[in-house]
Amino acid sequence: MRLPRLALVALLSLAADVVRAASLEDRVAVLFRPPQAEWIALSPDGQRVAYTVQSGRELAIMLVNVEPPGPRRRIRVEPNRDAASTDEAPPVPLRFLRWATPNRLVFAPAERVLPLPPVTGADGRPAANPDGPTIVAPILAVDADGKFRGTLVDARDFLETSASPRTLADLLRTPQQLMASRHEPSHWRMPHLDILGFLPRNREQLIIGTHGGFGLPAQHAVDVRTGTVSEFGGNWPAPPPAPQVFDWFRFKVVGERRTAARPATAWRDDELGRVQQDLEAKFPRRIVEILDWSETRARVLFRVTGGSDPGRVFVLQRPENLALEILRRAPWLSAAKLNDTRYFEFAAPDGARLSGYLTWPKSPRRTPPPLLTVLPAEFPGGLHLPFDPEAEVFADLGFAVARLNHRALGEGRAENSTALRVAGERDLIGDVRTALEGMAARWPDRPFDRRRVAVLGRKLGGYLALRALQLEPAAFRCGIAIDAALDSRSGLPSTGTPFLDAPPVAARPVPVAFFDAAAAEGRPPSLLDEAEALVNPVLLLVAPGRNPAIDAATEALRARLQALGRPPEQLELEPDLAAMRPPARAAVYRKIEEFLGRHLDGYTVKIGPAKEVE
Repeated sequence: MRLPRLALVALLSLAADVVRAASLEDRVAVLFRPPQAEWIALSPDGQRVAYTVQSGRELAIMLVNVEPPGPRRRIRVEPNRDAASTDEAPPVPLRFLRWATPNRLVFAPAERVLPLPPVTGADGRPAANPDGPTIVAPILAVDADGKFRGTLVDARDFLETSASPRTLADLLRTPQQLMASRHEPSHWRMPHLDILGFLPRNREQLIIGTHGGFGLPAQHAVDVRTGTVSEFGGNWPAPPPAPQVFDWFRFKVVGERRTAARPATAWRDDELGRVQQDLEAKFPRRIVEILDWSETRARVLFRVTGGSDPGRVFVLQRPENLALEILRRAPWLSAAKLNDTRYFEFAAPDGARLSGYLTWPKSPRRTPPPLLTVLPAEFPGGLHLPFDPEAEVFADLGFAVARLNHRALGEGRAENSTALRVAGERDLIGDVRTALEGMAARWPDRPFDRRRVAVLGRKLGGYLALRALQLEPAAFRCGIAIDAALDSRSGLPSTGTPFLDAPPVAARPVPVAFFDAAAAEGRPPSLLDEAEALVNPVLLLVAPGRNPAIDAATEALRARLQALGRPPEQLELEPDLAAMRPPARAAVYRKIEEFLGRHLDGYTVKIGPAKEVE
């Protein structure tokens, strides 16, 4: 039987589309694979490195010698995890990873709090359980040779009862007297465990703190060889959280991580400051981050990122002035298959610094290629990193991708920048135009089609993307808003899980003055008030149920545009956006590509089922 020519062409096109879809899923799986060494530590003698790796839903720790490298030993973080559930539940992340001694590593998964089911009260109704909750907070140790591995302590080792002493008079009573004097039954609770560090002159003693439960906060010493717990009478200070950089050997703050367009560290320690300068001279035009160091600082662990490289980790041997590469953060990514990424920084007309990255497609879908502009997600954060899996996906699809940071990030700490505090929505949208002009002038060998520019954003960036279409319809042909906050009532001041994994940032409340028109009239800002100005195509991507206010505002905008005769396209996302599997992510990117193809390329052909034409 011979197929008609039209049917044969359709079948061949459909087959090609299926192959391309599978290829996109494979590419997404590779690009979004979690990088190695999210946690990493150098031993006190500088001879060994421990770092985390994630394979599927399993988290493990790799142990490797610096010189000679030798075999890499793999230690599962959760050895007793049910294998049948490994593919379903995400791995429990770490909250601690440090070498206690040159031969013993101490690590701890993030604490899990498991509420107990309610009980039946005296009135026959459900009541809160007086016991619990169950707290799972193991602190584990492993030898450098991988032979010993075990739990040192867990929250269950510090069970407390409601009959414990509560007053000074209670301290003089026996437990039996306490129990007899209580009218209520005795109940048990577990405290939370805080890891405070090692004793400087005896690193085999780990200091931990307990709080919560029935007892008062207390501190304990745990022997990392035997797990023996003893009371610790001192008032051991807890190490400060990020962005402070803490020296675990000298027990002091030695620097502070600065969130800027190019992440940097302000070192208070002169020696580490000099090491930073030397490393930056060794790796020009790259971002160098000192991560850890040995007790004598003869060896320093550092990470280098820049361009399309997700990052490499080195150990600097200071006496020899020799840098040894320990690992690549994403060795499964071929540099030859990554698209070129370049950093840019320009001055806005008012003096604010504009920065970001331009990712150029190896195979543009047309010449010159259309441009997808990705706006920052939070206020004032939303810092973009040099390597971005999503930018790689869009570049693979043939688009040039410009990722913009908020203004003033290039000057240092954004929360202290006057240029950012006084900027309104029109300023930030104007920044997009300035950045596009600056990129075109700086890289004439990388021309993009100025007539085919789209904007994409999530949360606050989604709001700005839609406002850009309202205020500059001639500059932006279409827009994509992901979980966008459409007015102040739908959660603009809050953070949210991004569609794509992004570095954590501290969001700030968005001032009403940011919204120019609303501030002038003294009313709550709302993009819906000017819905009729949205004349260009819009794609809304929303995860239903994550934010009722966003759901309601999105539905109101859809209804308004529907009534105007130009309904937006819409796609529902999975509730847990950060945990999306490659097929689900690829399906979203195919939808975005289809939308951009229609409105940037100008075609409207969609491949459907083959039909025989008589």
